[in-house]
Amino acid sequence: MQESKKHQLHDLIEKIDRVDQLIKFHSSNPSSFMSEQYESKKEKLLSYLIDELVDSKIRSPHSFRLIFMALLKYYPEISDENSNLRKTNSSLNDLEAVLIA
Repeated sequence: MQESKKHQLHDLIEKIDRVDQLIKFHSSNPSSFMSEQYESKKEKLLSYLIDELVDSKIRSPHSFRLIFMALLKYYPEISDENSNLRKTNSSLNDLEAVLIA
């Protein structure tokens, strides 16, 4: 991987970290407006990181592991079997069932 690409991805991860900290900071606010805005920003940045890591120039089992690590870091609830995530999208639940089988 080129040094410039590595620095770009490192900067992207730092941006996600900062947004995640802002989400935690605003989570105690009764109004969820700011938290929702930051959550949307985090999702967008994380999607961009994933897109970059699956790019054909660096795609590998190691880049897939980095994606997995990022998902667990920024969405720790996905590792919880009792999570409310299952209630969010029934079509994704069907895909999950296929992957589990």
